[in-house]
Amino acid sequence: MKQFTIFLFFLVSFNLFAADSCKNLKVCTEWATSKTGIKYELGKFERRSLKLEKDFSFSEGDPDFIFNFILQSNDLLRLKRDNSGYQVIAMKDIKDFQLPSVKAEEIPASLDFFSTEFALANKEKVKNAQIIVKKFLSKNGKVLEIADAPKLQVIDTGIHLNAIKLIIAELNK
Repeated sequence: MKQFTIFLFFLVSFNLFAADSCKNLKVCTEWATSKTGIKYELGKFERRSLKLEKDFSFSEGDPDFIFNFILQSNDLLRLKRDNSGYQVIAMKDIKDFQLPSVKAEEIPASLDFFSTEFALANKEKVKNAQIIVKKFLSKNGKVLEIADAPKLQVIDTGIHLNAIKLIIAELNK
């Protein structure tokens, strides 16, 4: 019983430590790096404080996904740099950066932002798809018609892009 109590205390302490550690971006990033091995360039956001829901749990799920969720909950996102890790930027600055482009068949189930092109059968379907897709975008997602081709370029998280891929498939039937 004594060992169980010590173990339980350790788990509770870890959860409290993790919750306390993510009140500041730098410390939260160190937590994420220790769990995932991924390095982050914080730039001007190093001292930024973070807000979390009071019932947020660090003990369930993938630490990479959790950290990405924390970033986006605080209007931040990460962009893949080269092989050395990610750069953290403000969500409002997304337009100033080149996002990774992925093929529609290879969209990762991720909270990271990507750019994808979806082909449609004709220009009329492009207009309809554009109207429908706008309703399914995240707060910072975008949909653009590609000139000279029956295609849409969609910028959003991998999770949203996968859902939009299903919509496009239905529209192409």
